[in-house]
Amino acid sequence: MMTFSSRLVLFFIVSLAFIFSGCRKNAEAKPVAAGKLTKIRFQTDWYPQPEHGGYYQALAKGYYAAEGLEVEILPGGPNAQVMAGVATSRADFGMTNGDDVIVAVARGVPIKMVGAEMQRDPQGILFHTEHPLKTLRDLEGKTLMAGAGSTWLEVLRTKLGVKFNLLPLAGDLARFMNNTEFVQQCFVTNEPYFARQRGAKVDALLIASDSYEPYRVIFTSDEFLAKHPALVAKFVRASIQGWVDYLTGDAAPGNKLLAAKRDDLTPEFMAYSIKAMKDYQLVLGDPAKGEQAGQLTAVRLEKQIKLLQEIGVLDKPVALKDVVNFEFAPH
Repeated sequence: MMTFSSRLVLFFIVSLAFIFSGCRKNAEAKPVAAGKLTKIRFQTDWYPQPEHGGYYQALAKGYYAAEGLEVEILPGGPNAQVMAGVATSRADFGMTNGDDVIVAVARGVPIKMVGAEMQRDPQGILFHTEHPLKTLRDLEGKTLMAGAGSTWLEVLRTKLGVKFNLLPLAGDLARFMNNTEFVQQCFVTNEPYFARQRGAKVDALLIASDSYEPYRVIFTSDEFLAKHPALVAKFVRASIQGWVDYLTGDAAPGNKLLAAKRDDLTPEFMAYSIKAMKDYQLVLGDPAKGEQAGQLTAVRLEKQIKLLQEIGVLDKPVALKDVVNFEFAPH
């Protein structure tokens, strides 16, 4: 998944990418029939990993093909500009945090959410069990290593009134491993595994809470949505089917494709990530709340827009219709 670089920088880059590519109509790619299948390009935010497993499962099990789609999954990385790529038609669909889409739309990027990849973001706070965290308010007075400019930090400061010292996020666990009082931002599906492999007793607190609970979403450009609504429906439907199958059935087909892309993905790590997605109810959601895979609801998104307006990260007001189309996913 995307590293925790500054979201403010990200959105600035996205906006520039869109502005300067406005006249690149010759680079615009349209769905191309390949036999009976229509070619679709899906841009991920990071290198292939279990957090993308549902898409690879859909590919491996033929769910995309059954919908008449030939899907190419484009790997991301540290410099992946997923929203810019989709907005400028270098990809047809992308994945990112729901709040990123809202902020980008407020800055004029013509994209919309069309389904949820995860019901809640997998970002968390990694801590040593000797100094446990129960809620985000327990960060009061602590030194936290996190991605400067991340929206959730503004929620922590402005909405919850928590005061903390911030250190820029490094790309390793060295400092965390050397200090049991140290806390740092992580993905609950990732860093806890590697810290435990190195002998640390750790746990992670999910950042998502009643105050701040963004989706991770599938999105497309306004133009692609207007021209190809049937393709959007097919891609979202097959992706949701892939995710449900990956997490409730045999994940081996998707994992086999992932392992073919990255030889450093061990079976043990993939099993850990899958378990974390289940334990934290990231993808399938919390049945007690009426959640389900792929679901987007107006209530949660309106709450998210209001929160982002309150903490001052939106360049201009946006309405629900500006950021999401509910036609293609459960809601």
